[in-house]
Amino acid sequence: MPSVPRRFAIVAPNLHPRICGVGDNSLRLGQEFRRRGHEVMLFSRAPAEPHPEAPELPVLGATAALPTLLAHSLVTAVERFRPTEVVLQYTSQMWDTWRFGSPAVTLLLRRLRATGARLTVIAHELAVPWRSRPDLFLAALLQRVQLAAVVRQCERIFVTTGTRAALIAPLCRLAGAPEPQVIRIGSNALPIKRRIRDAALASRAPRIGLFSTAAIGKRYDVVLDAFARITAELPQAELVLMGDLGPAEQAGVRAILDAVAQHPARSRIRLTGRLTLAEVARETAELDLYLFPMESGANTRSGTLPLALGSGIPTIAVSSFETDRDLFRDGDNLAFAEAMTGAAFAEVALRLLRDPTMAARIGEGGRRLYDDHLSWERICDQLLAD
Repeated sequence: MPSVPRRFAIVAPNLHPRICGVGDNSLRLGQEFRRRGHEVMLFSRAPAEPHPEAPELPVLGATAALPTLLAHSLVTAVERFRPTEVVLQYTSQMWDTWRFGSPAVTLLLRRLRATGARLTVIAHELAVPWRSRPDLFLAALLQRVQLAAVVRQCERIFVTTGTRAALIAPLCRLAGAPEPQVIRIGSNALPIKRRIRDAALASRAPRIGLFSTAAIGKRYDVVLDAFARITAELPQAELVLMGDLGPAEQAGVRAILDAVAQHPARSRIRLTGRLTLAEVARETAELDLYLFPMESGANTRSGTLPLALGSGIPTIAVSSFETDRDLFRDGDNLAFAEAMTGAAFAEVALRLLRDPTMAARIGEGGRRLYDDHLSWERICDQLLAD
């Protein structure tokens, strides 16, 4: 137990019952802080209520018509809690701010700074990428101005990958803000260690899966193409697509559903729909292989990759621009496909399914990586450091 308990106010874009990876991250941070004897309260916009997996964490959801008014309501609520620490879970368009930015978050931090609480910003999203179209170029510019104003108010700024730290370091220096530090994102669902395969498990069909939404950069087309190639050689293989893809009327979701319906092995594909975090953990622990088809590669800003690694599931990804190559090592704690293609993913998957010893070695390496670098204990150690 800490000798001097602290009072943490965690301010997030969304909380339960909204589906939000950053909200899940806030939940796990709060749980770990509380486990160590600190007081914690979560704040966001309404609807927001205690999560079924953490009913002990108090939650406040504010209601307002505009982001700036919401920020005012949240400041008032946070001030009543009298925190010693405020952790802002920043995204560039949190609380549905316009894509051209809003002063809401900056105003929130400026007022909270006056309370004497230590202000920490964890930037999960920085700004939209530069585009040549005039309105998108302006949005990218103004979101960077907004980010500069935010980091100037805080005492510590964390980003989720080394690539992003290098990207915003000049902006932080220009704004007179602290140098950015890297904080890795932990698992949104708490891992359950994979069961040792007994004779009954070893005789069942190989099970492959992933947990994701249909967001930009997450290549379900690669997964489905890889699975078609895998079932051409292992017809009994199963594919489990975990999680809520999103509204069926969205073009990206509809494309995935249509591709599944037309897949040559569609009878071997299961879409779970929305699951509780505990259900996601149980489903993941039953997999033989986990696929991570994110274009940015294996990275430390995902809340789903640590789940597979922490469960000891051999995982296939690519090495790309956000991959920390000192952390993720091919054949040791992860298996890299040569390209973001179905053929490349299928080649690695078939090799691992045919070589259980190699698969087990990579799975155990992933588990060690999780314990050493991606567990909530390690993440909170960093946030609690003075």
